[in-house]
Parts: sequence; structure tokens; C-alpha cells
Amino acid sequence: MKSEPKVVKMSDWQTIPYPDGIMTTMLNVEGVGAIGLYFMEPEQETIVFSTEPEDDGTADEWYGPCHEFYYILLGEFTVWWGKDASKLRDKNAEKLIIKEGECTHYPPGWKYLVKNTGKVPGTFFWGISAAPKGTKSREIEALEK
Repeated sequence: MKSEPKVVKMSDWQTIPYPDGIMTTMLNVEGVGAIGLYFMEPEQETIVFSTEPEDDGTADEWYGPCHEFYYILLGEFTVWWGKDASKLRDKNAEKLIIKEGECTHYPPGWKYLVKNTGKVPGTFFWGISAAPKGTKSREIEALEK
């Protein structure tokens, strides 16, 4: 069956609160990926998430080998990245600072932790590619659905 262009209305978006922020999924296309918005309060930080090819169990979430990106709409965020989840939690790893109007790419093969290091509630537009077929990702529970 051929796919056709479509409009996804805001009323069709899925918004779910998590311990590390509020995630809105605007569009999810099976086998391709998803896009959405993420909202975080100042000083709020994500869990450690992994895009490594294999799940070593040390990250809080594992997506499989995916590409992810953030475009910052409002605020400032610091991203720690590396292979050791404990170093990310301790903020003892490589880091990037991304600000309003900037975009960052998180390639497969790393673990990441993101913190709103700005003074205002932050918002970013996110996108993630689909993991290879058959990948069973591991994700934390939402606060409510």
C-alpha cells in the first residue's frame, strides 16, 4: 500500500509526562522515525539514554542504533556524552552546550544525558530515526498516559 501525504493536527499529538520532562510526539512513522517537542524546567535533566548498537544495561533507556537530533526553540541545554553511564550521571564526560536557534546531532554508538542549564523552561524540537527492524528498545515508564 502506498503512503500518501497527510496533515497531523495538534489535537492528534500525543503528550506524555515523564520524570525528566514532558514529551509530545507529533508524528511517528513506522520504520522511519518520529518527531516531537520536549519541555524541561530549569535544572531538570534527562535520564541516561543510549543509541549504542548493543544494550549493556547501564543506561536508563536504550533505543538501539539510532540518529537523534534536537533543535532548541527556547533555552539552553548541556549534553554530556560518552560510553560510561556513571560518568554521564556525575557530569564527568565530554559535553556540548546548545542554545536557542542551534541544532545538535546525536549519532549512534553513544550514551547521552541532557540538562536544562538555562534560566527559563526550555523547549526543543526532537527527531529520532527508527532503529533497525527487530530492535526491542528499553524505555522508562511514563508518569501517566
